[in-house]
Amino acid sequence: MHPRGVEGLRSLRWLREHWRVSLLLLSALFAGCDRAGPIGFRDGSPLEDLPHWIRPVLDSGVRPDWSADGRRLVYLDALVGNAYELELATGVRRSLTSHFPHHGFTRIRYLANGDFLLCGPSAPTEEGAVGAGDRWHTELFFLGSEGEGGAQSLNEPCFEGPATSRIDMKIAWTRSDYPEELVFARSEIWTGRIVVDDGRAQLVDRRRRVGREDFYYLAFLETQDFRPPNDQELLFTAYAYKGGEVMGVDLETGSLTNYSRDWGYDEAEGVFPEGKTIAIEREADTYTAVPVGDIDIWELALDGSARAIRLTNFTDYAGFGANNPVVSPDGKKMVFGLRIKGGEHGNAKGMLLYDLEAARQADSGPFAKAAAEAEQLR
Repeated sequence: MHPRGVEGLRSLRWLREHWRVSLLLLSALFAGCDRAGPIGFRDGSPLEDLPHWIRPVLDSGVRPDWSADGRRLVYLDALVGNAYELELATGVRRSLTSHFPHHGFTRIRYLANGDFLLCGPSAPTEEGAVGAGDRWHTELFFLGSEGEGGAQSLNEPCFEGPATSRIDMKIAWTRSDYPEELVFARSEIWTGRIVVDDGRAQLVDRRRRVGREDFYYLAFLETQDFRPPNDQELLFTAYAYKGGEVMGVDLETGSLTNYSRDWGYDEAEGVFPEGKTIAIEREADTYTAVPVGDIDIWELALDGSARAIRLTNFTDYAGFGANNPVVSPDGKKMVFGLRIKGGEHGNAKGMLLYDLEAARQADSGPFAKAAAEAEQLR
């Protein structure tokens, strides 16, 4: 057995034997602290006073992903809905999933060959509405680049978002018992490879990489991205662990790295193409297992320093935030969602385009501000 597995079994036995202490630990995770810094002190919407490096792209849509050439985006029209592809230069969009029956999809990502990986429910909700499946009980699907033949099930459950490689057909996903079980529920990260033969897709080389025992059963896990340029590390989120941490697992050695190293809520999102930083959702100075909802986007260093630069200030406006950032393959642009506080996790009222180059050059931009703050600390 892997050393981490032995340690995990010991942790599980300790928690079962000392269940009162376990409950106290879990209660501490859910106990909130006062947030530092102003939140929601402005009226109106962030859209009314956008900096010149941010502009709206779509009035609706969630969960975007970039094509390899940076010319197109795929996204969903609802948290459980249909998938579309948008050509950025022309604004022309095409539906990818409306021509065949399904129960909605919760994620869509480009595969290295231009085909698509989807995650979605295999059955409808009790109400049976079309496209209204359960977002927590989903499985992986393969869809050809032209959408021909409909989505093919890969016979593998997935929790929230999967990860796809830009190099080959490698993917990663999470198996989870959430929300039916909590304290000793399964939450595991797996990797595999998609093989397409004569139009039929199969998921092969399945391998378990990380489990809750690696976090003393205090975390729920979700995959995010393979770290460029060589995909040797898989980046993921450990929810409820110290509030929520951005983590990495070395796919050769199995070693884990905590890149957040704080007690606030961090969630891994889109990695930058050079692999040195990652865009994250952060709720600063909030120490709860579940975020309150005051979320903005930051850029987190992946060098172990835990340095981060705040990229958006949408939570200055009461009831708003920013979420789901994904970075273009050339690292020059970022697409993200306008989050509505109080809405379902992952919600967005439209998508926006962030010009990272313009922001870096702006005298009043986030990078200039971060540099000035760093200079003051010297």
